[in-house]
Amino acid sequence: MHNINRNSRLFFFQFIFQRDYSRDTNLEDFMKSNLKKSAFNKKKMRDLFDSYSINLDLITEICEESESDKYNKVSVFLLHSFFSEYLLSPNKQKILMNEYVEIAKEFLTKQEVGYFNHLLDKILKKYLENKFKIE
Repeated sequence: MHNINRNSRLFFFQFIFQRDYSRDTNLEDFMKSNLKKSAFNKKKMRDLFDSYSINLDLITEICEESESDKYNKVSVFLLHSFFSEYLLSPNKQKILMNEYVEIAKEFLTKQEVGYFNHLLDKILKKYLENKFKIE
């Protein structure tokens, strides 16, 4: 089950990254055409996409700190993927952070992964501080 969930996270990240370049891609077509031979959880992909779609403004606001010259577009979409899932399962914070750092290792240099990890931690702490101030 671990690999299926990991694959679902990885494929979701790839979907929203690709979608940024081509808006004519929808999730169902992406799954049918690109994920024929890989094990993944369709429900998880749909749930992540629903969370992303519903919470896009909030996710963008949370991740606004990531818009720096040191940070590339891959990292920004990894953050978006993370927060799409985190908003569904905030009780799995540490597990999700570890999972997304592992995915980052496939796309980023070692230095960029370190920066991604630091920024993810910083943004999440800031989000939680602001969330508890509001409540």
